[in-house]
Amino acid sequence: MNATVTINDTQSFVYDEEFSLLDSMEGHQIPVTYNCRGGYCGLCKVKLTSGKVNWVQDSLVSLGDGEILVCCCVPDGPIGLAI
Repeated sequence: MNATVTINDTQSFVYDEEFSLLDSMEGHQIPVTYNCRGGYCGLCKVKLTSGKVNWVQDSLVSLGDGEILVCCCVPDGPIGLAI
């Protein structure tokens, strides 16, 4: 599924079927901090400001309301992120 991802209300790109949102962000040169790529460290935690995501692997860190790990999910339609 192709979905528009808007970052900080200032830039956007189209997610185009990579394994994770992190993979797509890297492919579109969107800077995001990460380390483990597996939901263990929590460094890629961002705020989901609009839309929904589907989890492709479990997060092993605590998440607050509206927080996601971009290494563990994919968009389920258009989404907004605050990073």
